[in-house]
Amino acid sequence: MKLVGTAQPIHDARGKATGRLRFACDMNLQNMAHLAMVFSTIPHGYVTAIDDSAALAVEGVYAVLHAFNTPEYRFNHYRTQFQQAQPLPPEECVLQRYVRFIGDRVAVVAAKDEETARRAAALVKVTYEELPFAVDFDDALAGKHCKPGENPVVDEGTLTVGEHQPDEEAGVVVTVHNELSRLHHAAMETHACLAEYDPDEDELTIQSPNQAVFGIRTVIADMLGMPYNRVRVVKTTMGGSFGGKQEWMLEPVCAVAARVLKRPVKLVYNREETMRSTYCRSAMRGDLRGVFRRDGTLLRLDLDILLDAGAYIGNSLDYVRAPFGKFFRCYRVPFATLHSRVVSTNTTPSGAFRSWGVAEYYVFMEHLMNTAARQLNLDPVELRVKNVLLPGEQDIKMQLPVEEARTKECLLQGAEHFRWKQRRAEDAAFNAKSTRYKRGTAVGCAGHTNTYYSRFNDFAGVEARMCDDGTVQANVSIHDHGCGTVQAFKMILGEELDLPTDLIRMKEADTGHTPYDYGCFSSRSTFVLGRAVQECGKNLKREILNTASQMLHIPADQLYVDRGTVKRRDYDNICLTYADISQWAILNRRQELFADARYHNLTNPTVTGTHFVQVEVDTWTGLTKVLDYLALHDVGQAINPALCIAQTQGAVQMGCGAALREQYTYDAKGRPVSSLSKYHLMNAPDLPDIRVELIQDGRSQEGPFGAKSIGEIGMAPVAAAVAGAVNQALDADLQVIPMDPDRVLEYIAKRGEA
Repeated sequence: MKLVGTAQPIHDARGKATGRLRFACDMNLQNMAHLAMVFSTIPHGYVTAIDDSAALAVEGVYAVLHAFNTPEYRFNHYRTQFQQAQPLPPEECVLQRYVRFIGDRVAVVAAKDEETARRAAALVKVTYEELPFAVDFDDALAGKHCKPGENPVVDEGTLTVGEHQPDEEAGVVVTVHNELSRLHHAAMETHACLAEYDPDEDELTIQSPNQAVFGIRTVIADMLGMPYNRVRVVKTTMGGSFGGKQEWMLEPVCAVAARVLKRPVKLVYNREETMRSTYCRSAMRGDLRGVFRRDGTLLRLDLDILLDAGAYIGNSLDYVRAPFGKFFRCYRVPFATLHSRVVSTNTTPSGAFRSWGVAEYYVFMEHLMNTAARQLNLDPVELRVKNVLLPGEQDIKMQLPVEEARTKECLLQGAEHFRWKQRRAEDAAFNAKSTRYKRGTAVGCAGHTNTYYSRFNDFAGVEARMCDDGTVQANVSIHDHGCGTVQAFKMILGEELDLPTDLIRMKEADTGHTPYDYGCFSSRSTFVLGRAVQECGKNLKREILNTASQMLHIPADQLYVDRGTVKRRDYDNICLTYADISQWAILNRRQELFADARYHNLTNPTVTGTHFVQVEVDTWTGLTKVLDYLALHDVGQAINPALCIAQTQGAVQMGCGAALREQYTYDAKGRPVSSLSKYHLMNAPDLPDIRVELIQDGRSQEGPFGAKSIGEIGMAPVAAAVAGAVNQALDADLQVIPMDPDRVLEYIAKRGEA
């Protein structure tokens, strides 16, 4: 292959490097009003009055919208389709009268510029009737914030996978407990949105960095009672998401404001507002019980999990159940049960986060595997090798073959390249001599998917046309987060057409111009949309060859494409450029060269990651330093290896932060952390060179050129591996993530007292 498998920069690298690329916050529309929000300052209560007189008196203020002067528009920020599998009631208002967390939307000010809007917003006086509130699991379960007769547990369910319960009498039962803190996405770009309403045509256009333009169209059109074809949603350049732009927070506000004001509007959140008033990763706590034979064979899993939904339920019912199925993407589990509970609290709503719960659930799983290895006196790598799925085996929950799974290969290759046994021995020798510093080495595995299938049938559509100069324009609903999806798709199309990527143009998702698509989640972009791009490329190539056949009076099967030309297989002197062929079709057939493809997948091979890590814990300060890291990923065919490696390195940095530092906390008054000075990220200088090895011989049946996913699986094993290394270093059983200095020192102090 000429393009697929080569290292190429992202399509907009030059624009980002020079600063010429425009993000939503850089965009302006004629006669535009700037918006600033007024947020709730209490965690729970009713807005009884709003005095906006001082704000309206500020020169340049156009309006102040709030629940007392604006119709009650309701929506659900998790809704992404016109008809979803689970019921999603419109549980929140664009402008709230009943507020449920500090940061809930109360009013919005429209003014001539952002500075004026923010100054006026600070002058809006809100009167509240305060209610009791809960900011953690214990307060929530006690019903501290509930109305009379209200159940603090908003959802409870059980799920059983497997037909035959194993005999446990001869087995070894292992149980672990874990607690995981909330996390904030901390994308470089904060949230922003523009909206423009044309009252004459009754048309609304929304522009924002988002992960599902058609999902936004559904929510906004239904909320406003507009026909879907009157609402256009355009995905703008995105400066990172990690799931933080999968759900809709600013778009409903801008849509209502544009309709009411009859003028374009723009709303941009600063860092504090993005942290406080969008959504974050759920807090979780629970217990995982495993039953093993004495030889290490896993027989059964039982997970009991409690999830904090925050102020609104949103995706929590899916988020607590979906990752359970990912256990069966990596490990051979004959029988398993899930008991899940979801509680609401008066905190920032929970929502999508990179790996969609899989990183959290594998903290439990890998903790269990490490604990079982100790109890059974087995090597942690060997225990995993014994239990991982092999090529051709079945995911018993999805009832699908895992195809060419390469987890065992990742484990064995990683153990060799990381010097697993030697390093563990070196750690033990180091720890025996050192009183202050302790070292630990651990491994973590995880499994993920490539698509929605088989939960429901996934599909994608692509259109491509050849211009009369031989260049290509393709329409596909891409939602590139900044990770290189556009470039990968150009490489796929270019590979089929044998055309350089700089001669291919791809616009991102736009409900007015690109085919329908579910959006960028469930790690489906390359596997589903990428395959549709490949099929479209094949169809366009067929059109090119058939047209050249008519021009040359030579059968199409005697022709082939070569670097933007068509040649005869047995006589290379006959050569037509793509421009020649396109122009001939326009002049003689009165049509452009055009092709489309509609692809729906019927498989979902497993994709796994296996990570090895060595850490050093300073027992005087509690600080943990990552000394070495090796990530191995079974990716099938890497379309762009450089970007696969970069994706994984970023995921490791993010996962290390989740394991060792990051926690989105609240004080006793319900106020959240809302600045990066107190929310401690893991920075690049804090980490060693992260080594990444891509295993590419386990290619998928349906992915483009055999490709599988990388974006979410990259983060899934990280926190589990790092936590295992810290526990190995301290010979401990720390259970709360992150394992920050305070928790490490507290554990050491308690152990000393004991």
